[in-house]
Amino acid sequence: MATMESKALETLRNKAQASAQMVQHRPVEYLVRSMLAGIYLGFATIFCLKTVNRMYMDLEPMTGFVAAILFGVALVMIMYGGAELFTGNTMYFTISTLTGYTSVKTTIRVWTFCFIGNALGGLFFALLMAPTGIIQELGMQNWLFALVEGKMNHTAIEIFFRAILCNWMVCMAIFLPKTLKNEFAQIFTLMLLVSVFFVSSFEHVIANLVSFSLVLIIPHPETITIGKAIHNLIPATLGNIIGGALFMGALYTWLNVKKETTTKVTKLRTKKSM
Repeated sequence: MATMESKALETLRNKAQASAQMVQHRPVEYLVRSMLAGIYLGFATIFCLKTVNRMYMDLEPMTGFVAAILFGVALVMIMYGGAELFTGNTMYFTISTLTGYTSVKTTIRVWTFCFIGNALGGLFFALLMAPTGIIQELGMQNWLFALVEGKMNHTAIEIFFRAILCNWMVCMAIFLPKTLKNEFAQIFTLMLLVSVFFVSSFEHVIANLVSFSLVLIIPHPETITIGKAIHNLIPATLGNIIGGALFMGALYTWLNVKKETTTKVTKLRTKKSM
């Protein structure tokens, strides 16, 4: 397992280095790739809405689980479509920076670029969706409005800790498939782990940015406001950074550096005894 973890860490470190190079030499391309992540999350949100809204209206108990499973398609599109997601980058760049391949300055620069791109992508998708009337035709009691209103009414502390747990699981959904060889198993594991964060009501800042944009840009209940959106997004951002950087990037880097050191010491002792 240690070998598979090390290979996964190397893959993610290389991903961070490639992103850093793109921001430095092809910033427009990087911004567009970041926007794609927000757009793909938008597609997944509408997919979930249209699939489960009738279930939600009929008070079906499996509504949340079905939506959670379906939402995993967003990360599949992001990972296989070459998009750049802020929450994943919190893990990538922690790994690469702790191992000396990127700097703190570069990390902050890429994170900022990626966050802005994700937000712009979500807003762009919302602007495209608004004239379609797809959300509006479901009425003011639809599943998406209820989901957004619930997220906006949590306390800052609740949002912060939910966000930590969210990105811990999202980054695990990115990391764990890297240790698997079968591509079908990778996709299944990715979608299953994404469903864990979704059905648990954890907070993903970029997914929230997208869903808030979709709702705020069209006629919506008075209980949904820009002020409440900001109230959610600030602690969600901080919590997501901690979840991805500390509980995934830093933790797995430390675990594998410790294992590599132990292996080297063991080999050295074996040579001396010979």
